[in-house]
Amino acid sequence: MTLKTAKSRAYFKELRRYLPCGAHRHFYKSGIRPLTPFVDGHGARLRDMDGNEHLDLVCEYGASLVGHGNQRYNERLKSQIDRVVSVDQAGLEAGVCERLVRYVPSAEWVRFGLSGTEVIQNALRLSRAYTGRERVLRFLGHYHGSADSVMGGTPRSQADPRAQEYDGDGYFTEGRAPGALDQDTLLIPWNDVDALERVFRDHGDQLAAIMMEPVALNSGGMLPAPGYLETARRLCDRHGVVFILDEVITGFRMALGGAQSVFGVTPDLTILGKAMSGGAVPVSALVGRRDIMDLYDRQRVVHCGTYNGYPLGLAAVEATMNLLEEDPDCYQRMGGHLLEIARTLTDAARDVGLPLVVQGIPTGMSAHVCAEPLRRPEDYTPELQTRDGLVKAVCEGHGIQFAPRYFRLYCNLMLNDDDVAFFRDRIHGALHEAKEVLLSMDDPVALQAAG
Repeated sequence: MTLKTAKSRAYFKELRRYLPCGAHRHFYKSGIRPLTPFVDGHGARLRDMDGNEHLDLVCEYGASLVGHGNQRYNERLKSQIDRVVSVDQAGLEAGVCERLVRYVPSAEWVRFGLSGTEVIQNALRLSRAYTGRERVLRFLGHYHGSADSVMGGTPRSQADPRAQEYDGDGYFTEGRAPGALDQDTLLIPWNDVDALERVFRDHGDQLAAIMMEPVALNSGGMLPAPGYLETARRLCDRHGVVFILDEVITGFRMALGGAQSVFGVTPDLTILGKAMSGGAVPVSALVGRRDIMDLYDRQRVVHCGTYNGYPLGLAAVEATMNLLEEDPDCYQRMGGHLLEIARTLTDAARDVGLPLVVQGIPTGMSAHVCAEPLRRPEDYTPELQTRDGLVKAVCEGHGIQFAPRYFRLYCNLMLNDDDVAFFRDRIHGALHEAKEVLLSMDDPVALQAAG
């Protein structure tokens, strides 16, 4: 299949005159390539500048939950624009906060922001103030925004878990504040109970907080090992450490109450974002225990932001919750469609002789061109990331859009049977072409599969 690209490529060339990389975001040495400018969409479909139709499994990195052109959602945002937009409070706050407290187990008090990066930094500040300690424990492969102290790195050694930069880190950046990694954070493997217990034994009295994603969707789609979240919760209680779950992706996408409501493990603080506001406008939230959040109420910890709790953002959260509440089967339906797409993907890979696994949660998955599911973020090697990226890029040329940076699949409320059929019609040709590309590069996995 050959898609028309002349207008899209011309636009990218023009954009490169003004926008670095011709893109709104990038990671270290991630390459510069033309992106597809989408000018129209409905449901789970997008139409690009050249008139090609695409299936949107990117969903803006998991943020776009309600779907493109969702009439009820859009009308709510339009009605708010016609009422009031530039005020500190608009009468929406109490209702939205009450529903967050009702659904999210850890939520007793709420503060709003715009981005996950911003709210995570506020959660760490709050944790340090509450405990009187400095260090934060992070986990390999987990992503918590682009601030200097929490992005990337590797432990110095098993005995010395201070984070340090390393050659080949996709999250490396020049210009990081000196000492930001090793002075502020410790870093250990995730899903490793022995490592977790060891760092609490050796450094528990230094830790203000531990912070993790409940599902490693940013680094391969791994679920927590049985009992791992419970162990983290128990160790935090024993050592007086604040337990933070970064649910920027899983919040509202996995369930209205987030991953914590599914796994039955309640953190002290939770970061929400992305799907919480449906996908059209940015909103994030820090929710948590009253005795910790009380540091805001007592004005001992500062939290600022002109657009915190802005009316249009809260209207988007309200509209998203309305849609989810009124459609109690939506998670099962969305997950069912995406699981069918995943089965179609693995069947097609088997048919063309390409090893492929899909893992994650029903509403957010990762695919990998390998024979066995990944167990820990460290299993997602640079070689596998490159292979996955090549296959993903080939699929884009067939009108199937997977999430960038890794090979991820997300769904929205409007994904339907016709979209599954669209995927089925195109994926065999895409994977056959992808295998040929890998063979031309002497990729060892493709060569082995070819016999």
